[in-house]
Amino acid sequence: MRKLLLSLLFALSAFAGQYVLALNWYPSICKTSHYKACRKPLPFWQTHFTLHGLWPKGRYYCGVDARSKILDKRGLWDRIPMRPLSPELQELLFTYMPGAVSDLHKHEWIKHGTCYSRKPEIYFLDAIALTSQVNQTSVLRYFLDHRGKRVSTYTIRKLFDEEYFPGAGKRVRFVCKRGYLVEMRINLAGSITPKTPLYDLLKRARPTAQGCRRGRIAR
Repeated sequence: MRKLLLSLLFALSAFAGQYVLALNWYPSICKTSHYKACRKPLPFWQTHFTLHGLWPKGRYYCGVDARSKILDKRGLWDRIPMRPLSPELQELLFTYMPGAVSDLHKHEWIKHGTCYSRKPEIYFLDAIALTSQVNQTSVLRYFLDHRGKRVSTYTIRKLFDEEYFPGAGKRVRFVCKRGYLVEMRINLAGSITPKTPLYDLLKRARPTAQGCRRGRIAR
């Protein structure tokens, strides 16, 4: 019985430490959608990966009241109550998350962030720090060098292998829409802080399906 209990506790702790970091290539997003942020995109959004969200696997709406959950599911994100963030964090958030223009950050916090930490500041700073790490890799350079071209996501997986370790690319799933490569969903596992190396989080993570196999990187 004790062994069974210990194995269950281990499984639960391992599950609790699994995440998906969802990053957008925003030029491709704007080729396939008509979001408010696409009307006047910042130069940063055109040349860097941007944040969709950081998602604890299998957990949603932790401690969220019924009204806020209904507002979120109906897409009424501007009505979701959320305590004000500091001006510094707001500036970072609007730089790294274009969707914040349409209150995406409220949706991400209430659905995913509430299961990550008790404070939105911790959730968003950790997510931004991880996004920043990916923006310092050869993966971003590849996207910049191949704007306007159709690419193989297998090649991008191999870039993750070269950047981190063999097999790292198998932790990345790709999402395409209308032929455009719009998102990377990176499996992570472990304890996250703003200083946690992405290498460590990838090393502990589980492989995932490749997703779409080819897509165009929009300019």
